[in-house]
Amino acid sequence: MIKTRHIESIFEVIRIVAAMAVAYGAALLILFLISDSPAYVIGRFVFGPFSTLRRFGDVVSLATPYIFTGLCMSFMYAVNKFNLVGEGAFLFSGVMASYFAITAAGSGMPGLLMMIVMILIGAASGAIITSIPALLDARFKVNVVVVSLMMNFILLFFTQYILRFRIKDPAIAFTGSVLLPEQSSLPRLVSGTSIHMGLVIAIVCTVVVCVLFYKTTFGYGLRTAGNNPNFAQYAGIGVLSTTALAQTVGGAFAGMGGVVEIMGMHTRFQWVSMTGHGFDGLIVAVLAKRNPAFVPITAFLLAYIRTGADIVNRTTDIPAEFVTIIQGIIILLVAAELFLSGYKNKVIFKNAKTNLSNTRDAKV
Repeated sequence: MIKTRHIESIFEVIRIVAAMAVAYGAALLILFLISDSPAYVIGRFVFGPFSTLRRFGDVVSLATPYIFTGLCMSFMYAVNKFNLVGEGAFLFSGVMASYFAITAAGSGMPGLLMMIVMILIGAASGAIITSIPALLDARFKVNVVVVSLMMNFILLFFTQYILRFRIKDPAIAFTGSVLLPEQSSLPRLVSGTSIHMGLVIAIVCTVVVCVLFYKTTFGYGLRTAGNNPNFAQYAGIGVLSTTALAQTVGGAFAGMGGVVEIMGMHTRFQWVSMTGHGFDGLIVAVLAKRNPAFVPITAFLLAYIRTGADIVNRTTDIPAEFVTIIQGIIILLVAAELFLSGYKNKVIFKNAKTNLSNTRDAKV
């Protein structure tokens, strides 16, 4: 059993690499037809994000919030409840933490304590927000997708209210808060890049989620409730409570992601529209195939694609929308259950046959 799981884990990595190879091959074929320098365009897309330390730092810093929202959606994916309010939780938690930091700026609070409190505010905000659609679904059987999508707009307008009427800086020409206190900013990990301490926090959160998923009874319960709710109920697992709690815990990570993004990348709060990070987390979770251990990898992959698209858009005659097609092909192939499944089954069958043969020889 352990060997089979090991094969399946390796297979998922192979699927991602193969999907990228197929997507790049298709892109190269199309570029030969529409571009005067297809090899240059592909080169910029493939190697551009690694061409300088600053660009590589952009990939890592872009992947950091994807890890948080990817972990959030891993909980939703595990219990088969696509609660999409992580987008609003990411946004609203950021403004709530910013409001606290601005209010406490003159209190003399130590920087470390301020950052911890801000992250806790984000986690609590995200958990409370995400629990609303979850509880409505558990209690009244409402459509969790519809409710969560509508809540995103409510949270967007509520965020704009706080920004415009509570923390807006009247001295600037654009809509933005007053400057956040310096002690609320996360330190840079690599000088000359945008890589900040939020990456370490994201990795720690990934380890915590993996332990929660695979080393606790709660993790076993939520995975069982998602895979087979009838069996889970027969086994004595409270399906409704476990499903609602899983969504609530997932929302806490989305809220933390919004706060970490503000603390690591911005000097003031100025989000006046949806950031898209919550929905990107769904892509990351789907690519990770419900396994939170793969979330940092798939988050880095998505950030790498997005950074490559931006480089291509700025340095060639190819619009960024073309790279969106490449991204779609990769996601489609990785998410497709039958892509390379025949190869995986052959390897598992061959391994099982070898183990059976070795067992028989040992008995003889």
